[in-house]
Amino acid sequence: MGATGGNGYPLAMGTLPPFEKECFRKDGSRAAVLIGAASFEEKKHQGVAFLFDLSDHKRAEAVARESEQRYHEVQTELAHANRASTMGQLAASIAHEVKQPIAAIAWNASGAIRWLGARPPNRREALQSLEKIRNDAMRAGAIIDRIRDFIRKEPPHEDSVDIKRAVSEVIELTRGEAAKHGVSVQALFAEDLPLIRGDRVQLQQVVLNLIINAIEAMSTTREGPRDLRIDTVADASKGIVVAVSDSGPGLPAQGLERLFNPFYSTKASGLGMGLSICRSIIEAHGGSLSAKPNAPRGAVFQFTVADHPKPAS
Repeated sequence: MGATGGNGYPLAMGTLPPFEKECFRKDGSRAAVLIGAASFEEKKHQGVAFLFDLSDHKRAEAVARESEQRYHEVQTELAHANRASTMGQLAASIAHEVKQPIAAIAWNASGAIRWLGARPPNRREALQSLEKIRNDAMRAGAIIDRIRDFIRKEPPHEDSVDIKRAVSEVIELTRGEAAKHGVSVQALFAEDLPLIRGDRVQLQQVVLNLIINAIEAMSTTREGPRDLRIDTVADASKGIVVAVSDSGPGLPAQGLERLFNPFYSTKASGLGMGLSICRSIIEAHGGSLSAKPNAPRGAVFQFTVADHPKPAS
């Protein structure tokens, strides 16, 4: 058996390792097949060969790939819808945040005109007013940029993410909403947090959902302070840990895991998708999301993101 097989393997070795090949059927259609052969040990001139039709297997693989792709597309659509819904919920607070620097710009512009119209013109005061106008314009632009980046519809992608900066931007977006409900916000960031690999917008979406949920929960309480605390620390075994703690009414006594089930909500008007989407995002980043009671009251939602997570999907 000195011949050579179709994939270059010498039959003199006694076997022809299985390989895929495309063949034509009688009707002219193409078919993927698996071909292999082996000789008998005692009779080298005799052997056995097989040809296996892989068509059904290939079709099943294609269906599985299409289903997986569709699953990721649906997850992306749900995440985007959740972001848009949350930003709509914050529209009044964000409008107030943007209105403040715009009002300051108008006020300082009037001042600059007044100082320049004086006799003699007061150039120093006018320049100070113009400097304030520039700062307020940059502040308003930064708010709009954060909103635009957050609601932009793009497929997930990996970046080097500064988690401290990412969380700080979300806190700025929710500052007006917290103030409206009388919630004090405290952020504690560990020093020298490492950069992580992931999708910045998706991670910010998780933080935003957790903060908004905490504010809503505390808005229902009538007694005691309304304290929101965001802790970000590095953990040698888990990577980076972000915890959002509140002093609200707390969590249900049983079935904490149900909080993360799709369509489960403790709010009358809630769709029950926010926490489910958040958990999917964190798991796609190689981490975990969990909840536990806070002391003396309230809840703590905590997620971890590994230092070297798998790509976000």
